[in-house]
Amino acid sequence: MSSRLYSPARADRREFLKGAGAAAVAALTIGFEWTAPAQAKAAGGASSLAPFAPNAFVRIGADNSITIISKHIEMGQGSYTGIATVLAEELDADWAQVRVESAPADATRYANLVFGKIQGTGGSSAMANSWAQLRDAGAKARAMLLTAASNQWRVAVSELSVDKSVIYHTASKRQATFGSLVKAAAALPVPATVQLKNPENFTLIGHLPPRVDVPAKCDGTAQFTIDVEMPGMLVALLKRPPLFGATVKSFDDSAAIKVPGVVKVVQVPGGIAVVAKGFWAAKQGRDALQIEWDDSKAEKRSSAALFEEYRRLADQPAASARKQGDVEKALGAATHRISASYEFPYLAHAPMEPLDAVVKLDAKGCEIWTGDQFQTLDQANAAQTAGQCHLGLHRRGGVDRQGIRRRRHADQAAVDPRRRHPWRPVSAHVFPQARGRPECAGRAHRLAPRHRGPIHHGRRGFRRHDQGWD
Repeated sequence: MSSRLYSPARADRREFLKGAGAAAVAALTIGFEWTAPAQAKAAGGASSLAPFAPNAFVRIGADNSITIISKHIEMGQGSYTGIATVLAEELDADWAQVRVESAPADATRYANLVFGKIQGTGGSSAMANSWAQLRDAGAKARAMLLTAASNQWRVAVSELSVDKSVIYHTASKRQATFGSLVKAAAALPVPATVQLKNPENFTLIGHLPPRVDVPAKCDGTAQFTIDVEMPGMLVALLKRPPLFGATVKSFDDSAAIKVPGVVKVVQVPGGIAVVAKGFWAAKQGRDALQIEWDDSKAEKRSSAALFEEYRRLADQPAASARKQGDVEKALGAATHRISASYEFPYLAHAPMEPLDAVVKLDAKGCEIWTGDQFQTLDQANAAQTAGQCHLGLHRRGGVDRQGIRRRRHADQAAVDPRRRHPWRPVSAHVFPQARGRPECAGRAHRLAPRHRGPIHHGRRGFRRHDQGWD
């Protein structure tokens, strides 16, 4: 049985690069080079200024469908909808015709401008680094379609208007859909610069259009990594140590090998993988493993012990992220003092789909299907594990339902057992304290917050982006 992810009806890497001169195609793909504006230099540093190679962020079909290519992964946080909204706004697209596709792994075209030459989703940066880029892409597509209509009707572009993917010439009562103009528009050069919309004229941004990913997730048509199937595909399940930091001391796989359908048992850095012809055989084989773990260097503290350590650390002098005024003096003079401690347990990442990846490795290269937050990093890691050139490895993303910070290092576990079975695809599965003393006027005038623990922004600090605070 084939999978929609395995045989996707979408443009491949070469089709993404087709220029605007390909007049014979039945769709308009906007390819252009985009360089970060000057204000990004101040916000993101020199590393974020690397110019994009010719990219394609929007594709318009003769059937009026509008496909927006997202370089950021959808994890339920709404990035697909946000990205589509920005581009569709400048395009004046009919929202009902908009769909979103995951971009391939290619940092030369789809880098995160905040991170530099790295393709990735994280740090609440998806909208901040895409805002100007996507507006430019949508406006250029709109300009090309308007020019195509202007040439056909022999009227000035200034006499035309656009609304919901339809171009109108009021004086002659003529109109044309985007789909009817794609062939003519594809023959035009991409404009170097375009005029962006006045925010006062926004009809999508700030108006909460329906999320683009909800229907498929509700009716079951959304495709996830676990849905990928290929002829001859093997399934690998990984047995991990029960404690963080523990390693395999020894293992006995004699019982696992006897399970019908089990092909091989492989030791990988993360534990022991059982490779089989199907999921159930892999699970039974994994259950039959006899493993002795070395926990001499493992983390053995309980949750209670960790909380006690955090409480002790909270009473210690803390590193200062920002110092403004004399906080201690102001707090000492406060009329009323309020002190509160908030303790939160570790968040449980319990997604419906296990952490998984599908790997197809052959003489031509390595392909990976998986939801992935940092494609560039894992692309390099997987290529190194597979023993192949970095450029010979491609990734095909699905829809990610893992949750934040859960899709960063899944590839090695998949590629390691895959190396033992050349030319066969493998599907691998891996089953603060705050203090404040407000004055009596009803609002906090002086705050001295402290937090302890593995908090996301605690390590990196908050960053101000051009489009707001993250």
